[in-house]
Amino acid sequence: MSIHWQYVRHDKLDANLLEAEHSLHQSPLFCDASLAALLDAYPRDKLGIWTFGEHAEGDQKPISGTANDLGGEDILEAVKKGRIWLNLRATNELVTDYTDTAQNIFDSLQSRMGQRIIKRDMSVLISSPEIHVHYHLDIPLVALLQVRGSKTLHLYPETESFAPTERLEAIALGDGDESLYFENSFDQHGQPFELKPGQGISWPQNAPHRVQNGDMMNVSLSCEFMTWPALFRANALYANGRLRRAFGAKPGRPQGVVPATFGKVALARVLKKFERTEAVSLPRRPAFALDPNCPGAVRPI
Repeated sequence: MSIHWQYVRHDKLDANLLEAEHSLHQSPLFCDASLAALLDAYPRDKLGIWTFGEHAEGDQKPISGTANDLGGEDILEAVKKGRIWLNLRATNELVTDYTDTAQNIFDSLQSRMGQRIIKRDMSVLISSPEIHVHYHLDIPLVALLQVRGSKTLHLYPETESFAPTERLEAIALGDGDESLYFENSFDQHGQPFELKPGQGISWPQNAPHRVQNGDMMNVSLSCEFMTWPALFRANALYANGRLRRAFGAKPGRPQGVVPATFGKVALARVLKKFERTEAVSLPRRPAFALDPNCPGAVRPI
């Protein structure tokens, strides 16, 4: 297995991105039989099943679903014929066959970035032809490696205009999903990247993006991770959000690691400790189920 990263400058985004060439698409772990076996082995209560509306302006929300007791082959067939997006989070921890793949990806990133990589989470994404993943952002750093099919990643600057600070803080606080409000005019400032098997990309932390699949089933690896500076930024966002909501503060957007950052990291740790003792985990309520009698079809719940 080979994975090679290089930094590429994109002036339109005013940022350096990491782009990859890899051989993961040659692995037998991602053929249909292996994916069906993965879906059978993966804990069903953790399987993320989603669908999305057509790409449009506004705040598009993902819609959650369930596969109930369908087997892996049937779920895979539903993805091929429907509008389904499967997210198998932490596959590297939950299905041991994929542990080495994740370790190789994260180790290659760590070597190229020259920074220790922590909180390693590799998700296997299996998604339908032509499905569009709404405009959103992630709090961790992300690397996306394409294994099967093709997709276009539309990436936008990590600035107030494209991801308002208060919404960024809300996402860091876990308030709702990761959605952002999209306007068609954003595309004048965004950069599309077509990803084919053997290609990958990692972008600046919190940069907004959306994804459009090609006309075939897609398999990708979404690798979320943190470096220490990225973790400090995430905690500063969390602390800023709490200060804004509790005291009406108007903190600015975190800009690198400065002395004040460490105070906010400490504050975030204290606040999270207290919140953890009071948190109640609510089950996700699916809005649809895959139809076992008609692959690709769904029925409302």
